[in-house]
Amino acid sequence: MRKRLSKFLRGTWVYPSSVVLGFLEGSFVVVAMEPLFIPMMVTHKRGIWLIAAGLLAGNVLGALLMYAFGMWLDQPVIEPLASWMGFSEEYHGMIDTIGERGFWPLFLIGITPFPFQLGTAAAGAAGYNLALFVAAVTLSRGLRYFALAGFVRLLGYRARDFLEKHEVEIFVLGLGIFIGAAAYMILTA
Repeated sequence: MRKRLSKFLRGTWVYPSSVVLGFLEGSFVVVAMEPLFIPMMVTHKRGIWLIAAGLLAGNVLGALLMYAFGMWLDQPVIEPLASWMGFSEEYHGMIDTIGERGFWPLFLIGITPFPFQLGTAAAGAAGYNLALFVAAVTLSRGLRYFALAGFVRLLGYRARDFLEKHEVEIFVLGLGIFIGAAAYMILTA
């Protein structure tokens, strides 16, 4: 099992996996997924920039899905979900803010702790220009993923030997942190 997971983390599946993880983070997962991204980047020496690009591509696709949900399913799905998560006021405020000011608030959503999915759904609900939406999301999330890759490249490789030796344990720990954070958010909502 350990060899298979190690091979998966280093193999060609890393790139499609990064697109899937980016999509999940951009659409349905509301907790930060860096505990999964960082080990992928550290253990895949040559492909760190491709992983960041895959995360970005998947995230933009997830954001487009949330935009569509906001545009077509605002009342029946997004508003009750925002209320359930305790973000109803913030969501409605974001719809107004994006409707009035557009690009910069949307850009900031991509780099701040505000739930990205609600911000992208709010852009759809506000009927914000799709081309500007894609530009704002791509710039902000690109900044995030490529900065993360840069930090990992700069700092992470100093510990590469240790990380490569324990890559499976680190990945499992990161997955556990991610699942724990998601469970905590669901149970405390």
